[in-house]
Amino acid sequence: MARKKKAAKENNERWLLTYADLITLLMVFFVLLFAMSKTDSQKFQELAQSLHSALSPNIFTSSNTNPIALPTQSGGPNSIIESQIFTQISAMIQQISPTIPSSQVSVNYSSDGIDVTLSGDMLFYNGTDIMKPDGVLILEKLAPILNSIPNDLEVQGNTDNVPVGSAQYPTNWELSAARAVVVVRYLSEQLGVSPQRLSAIAFSQYHPIVPNTSRANQAMNRRAVIVILYGSNAQVSPTATP
Repeated sequence: MARKKKAAKENNERWLLTYADLITLLMVFFVLLFAMSKTDSQKFQELAQSLHSALSPNIFTSSNTNPIALPTQSGGPNSIIESQIFTQISAMIQQISPTIPSSQVSVNYSSDGIDVTLSGDMLFYNGTDIMKPDGVLILEKLAPILNSIPNDLEVQGNTDNVPVGSAQYPTNWELSAARAVVVVRYLSEQLGVSPQRLSAIAFSQYHPIVPNTSRANQAMNRRAVIVILYGSNAQVSPTATP
């Protein structure tokens, strides 16, 4: 009789084994997912570092006719060629830093493309769409790079939250639009960038990168961004020089 009770008790607890196995499998599954995501991130970082160290800003070959696709959801390049573009623009910024502070121009990956951010205070005279000499210099340095690639280009105008209130620019919409158009026209009419590749977008004050709570922050929000849009078949001309 005692043996029967003991056997019944053991049978009732067998479900714990199945439950434990299920929990173990779930844990292994999530560990594998984490490991896979971690590996992809590490591979991307290693790739970016190797490109940065191996590529000279003046050496690009046209042999890369089949760029390797990389994920763009995390703000990375869409091809190896676009990694080269990023490296080349970064080198250009370093070259001009003795005359123009690097804080006035920067390059970063975004979900849409490679963002070349130009400070509004460096690019334009206050409250106008008239470009300063330093702004013209930056565009002239960028032009050979932009002309060497087929990617479409999007110029975004951004302001701070202080309204201009002039007859020409009654709101920041007009000012940001005018500045974006001026950059587009200069790239096209003076520097030879194909107008079919260009577009101008006005964001006014509504896409700040920092809160408009100080003059320093407002200066950061006054900017023009040239977005080199990702393209699946981007190639770099071997003649491109910063």
